[in-house]
Order: sequence, then structure tokens, then C-alpha cells
Amino acid sequence: MIVVIGEALIDLIQDATQVEKFTAVTGGANANVALALARREHPHQFLGRISGDLFGKQIRKHLADNNVSLDLSINAEQQSTLAFAAIDEQGVATYSFYVENTADWMWQKNELPDLEALSDLDVSTVQFGCLTMAMEPGNKIIEAWLAELFSSEGMTLSHDLNVRPAIGVERKSELDRIEKLNRISTIIKASDADIEWLYGDKDFDDVAKDWMGGLPKLVVITRGSEGAVIYRGEDKLEIPGVAIDLQDTVGAGDTFMANLLVELELLAGLGSEPLKRVERLDIEDIEKAGKIAVLAAAIACEREGAQPPTKKEIQQRLEQ
Repeated sequence: MIVVIGEALIDLIQDATQVEKFTAVTGGANANVALALARREHPHQFLGRISGDLFGKQIRKHLADNNVSLDLSINAEQQSTLAFAAIDEQGVATYSFYVENTADWMWQKNELPDLEALSDLDVSTVQFGCLTMAMEPGNKIIEAWLAELFSSEGMTLSHDLNVRPAIGVERKSELDRIEKLNRISTIIKASDADIEWLYGDKDFDDVAKDWMGGLPKLVVITRGSEGAVIYRGEDKLEIPGVAIDLQDTVGAGDTFMANLLVELELLAGLGSEPLKRVERLDIEDIEKAGKIAVLAAAIACEREGAQPPTKKEIQQRLEQ
């Protein structure tokens, strides 16, 4: 089972033809990962703090209607987080966030399951990242929890950077925070835009090597329409992109992340002694997992909003 911890918020999407009009849809990178796992019919739990306000009820209904498992999620007293989004002609979203003291960031230690509870649920992986790990005060609570899980070597920790400069973060502090989290992660995913914002024109190979720190970690860099690059130790795989009719890129990286984790779990690549599991994977199997993840993300880009493909839809496209 994969546990996804993080934000479930409301995206208020600006209408391209009537700029004063916005449509409220459920979003949040981590909620999107959980949604993509549900569409793949893969065992999972979404560990989020969901408000009881009007928007929170919309979030909970949307996730439940899409078979996202919410047993671990918290009923939060604070209001829902809002993200105003505009989609440009290339389908890329830009955001403005309203995040002050909202539900997603107010974690308490007693809201997080301990190692025994996770073991009872047969959790192989904890997926985390994006705004949840950038926003105080909750990020410090989750970081300490993740450090305990890392020390146990009882499961895989998977970090998707998903940097959001729009919240006003400072580059140096973000870099320090992210590199600290990478040190306790076995799987690390970033987009080319993430790396360019953090490191400027530093070569991707050098960034990946630094993040691995001499260990057989899995580092994945997504490159939009050009596909992805996957590193494991001295191995490097170039995963080509897929030609599509682009609608927008909302949720594409989250869809990629979820489907990569599913494929790795099917290969017994996730779980206890996580580095050993990644090291034992055949490079051909990693390549196949990457190709399926790229394909799933491409399908999501053919749709408006975060609409990950189902297991059946992915299989049909593979057969084609």
C-alpha cells in the first residue's frame, strides 16, 4: 500500500474567455497523486487535513466519488486552501495561493500514524512533497515524522519536489529544505523547471549525482513533452515523450509519480530496506516503469484539469 501525505485544496481556474469567471475544482499535488493511484486501482491511503467548510466538503466528495481512500485523513477545523490558476495557450498553469493558516499546513504530531500503525496497514511507501513540505508550521512536524520512518528502514520514502515559487519562497532556503529531504528519500522526482529554478543551468546529471550521494537511489527528472530521465547509481535512462493533442498540464507530474510508484511496487521495488530493493531492480524493468509513467502523464495532458487515466485506459493505449 502507498500512503500519500499532503495538501488537498481548491483550484479556482480562470476562464480563458471571461477572465472574471473562475471554476472551483479539487486540486493539490498530493491529492492528485492519490487520485491517480485510485484510477490505477492500486491500494493506497490519502493522509490529508480536509476542512469542514464548504470547499472542504467539495474536496472530500470529489475524492470519495473517485474511490480515493480517506480513512487516514483528518477532519480539520481550519478553512480550505485556495489556489487561483490561469492556463496559458501552451496549457501551462500559473498560480496565486491563499494559504495563511489553512487546513493543509496545521499538522499535529498525534495526527500522524506511527511505524506500528503503518506496518499493520502493510504500507510499502510514503509519498510526499510540494506545498506540504514547504509550508510552516506543519512541514516541520511531517519532516520529523519522515526522519523517524527513514531511520527504521521499514518503507520507501518518495519525494516529489514540485516547487511553487508563487508562494513567495526564497531560493536558498528552498534549496536547503529540499536537499535535506532528499537525504532521507529513496526516490526523488523533480521537473526540469524545478531544477532550473533551484540550480540555474547546472547540468541535470550533476544534480542527480549529488542527490544520490553515492547511493543507489532513484532520481527522476521529468521534461514535459520530451519525456523523462531516470538515474539509478551509474545507470541513466532516457524515456522519450509521447505525441499528444495537448489540453493542459495540470496534474501531469502527479499522474507520472503515481504510475511510476505503482509499476515499481509491482516489481517489489518498494518497501523495507528500500535502497536494496531499488538496487536489485533490473534496468529494463525500470525503463518499462518509466515509459508507462510517461504515457499516463501524456494521457492526462490530453484532458482539461487533473484527470489521470484509469488502469484500463493505460492498457488500451499500450496495446495501440
